[in-house]
Amino acid sequence: SKYRAERLAVYVFFVSSLCFLFISMTKNETVTFVAMNVFEIGVGMYFPSMGTMKSSIVPETQRAAIYNLYRIPLNFIVLTSLLTNLTPRVSFMVCFGMLLTASFLQTCLLRKRDIESPQGTNVELGGKDAEDEKEENQELLANDTMTGDNEDDAKVSMV
Repeated sequence: SKYRAERLAVYVFFVSSLCFLFISMTKNETVTFVAMNVFEIGVGMYFPSMGTMKSSIVPETQRAAIYNLYRIPLNFIVLTSLLTNLTPRVSFMVCFGMLLTASFLQTCLLRKRDIESPQGTNVELGGKDAEDEKEENQELLANDTMTGDNEDDAKVSMV
């Protein structure tokens, strides 16, 4: 399916935000424990999906500069949390709000990429549609057979 990482991130952000809402609203230790475990599963799903998205969206030549710009808001959030005396309940509510905002913004990104990418385009393959990729594979196969490579090598090149 198209944009798997983007769709996954929407769900991860939304479910993680609900976990923080449950943590901030309940006094039940079991609910808090389960919510924290579900949040940790979300963290485990976040990093691979975000890495996939960043590699497909951020140009490689500008990656270091852009990644450093990502750190500015993060440092601001950390400083704010350290310089204020927020209760744990309020801290979890703030995290709930930030993750809900992230879920909304991720949905906007998903829609924007749907609009920018014509139907049938596979963004995960660098914008090539299925026909272009099939033609490339056929050309590789033809080149391999013309150079005398055996069929096993041609099969590997198609994979």
